[in-house]
Amino acid sequence: MQIRQCVYEVAQTNHGEVLIAECVSSRKAVAIYFLDNDFDLQMEELQETYPTVQFESGNPTQTALVVRAINDLDCSLEVKMVQKANTPFAAQVYNAVQKIPKGETRSYSDIAREIGNPSATRAVAGACARNNLAYIVPCHRVIGSSGNLSGYRWGIAKKRTLLQAEGAELRFSAM
Repeated sequence: MQIRQCVYEVAQTNHGEVLIAECVSSRKAVAIYFLDNDFDLQMEELQETYPTVQFESGNPTQTALVVRAINDLDCSLEVKMVQKANTPFAAQVYNAVQKIPKGETRSYSDIAREIGNPSATRAVAGACARNNLAYIVPCHRVIGSSGNLSGYRWGIAKKRTLLQAEGAELRFSAM
């Protein structure tokens, strides 16, 4: 699918503001970013991720659904999306991550083993770091094998907040 034009908006959720960008032609979300950082910086990152796409302020059709998913802590809602998985490996990681139940965590090495590549722990972490669909693809549920919250694209504090809201038992608070 060739993405040429997207609309975006900033929406408020119970867990902070999110930037939601959606392809105009397919009406699929291409980015959901928590905005705990500078908006302009997030827009630059979005443009770098999709360099040939024109982004303009507008009204994505799935905003209400995305906000509901985040507010209700329910990433199983049927948000139509385009995962920016640059490789089959990343697609496997995102598929495995989406199977982690709410309130549970898996380690990066657990995910590597699950996808049949047990030595790829760092690559799993890298794929999670590039996840473009915050909360909907719940990479916040992937932690270090020691139980440490070892990185999240939108910060350790946001990861901890989301996991606690979902009822996950955390042994450590940060690495």
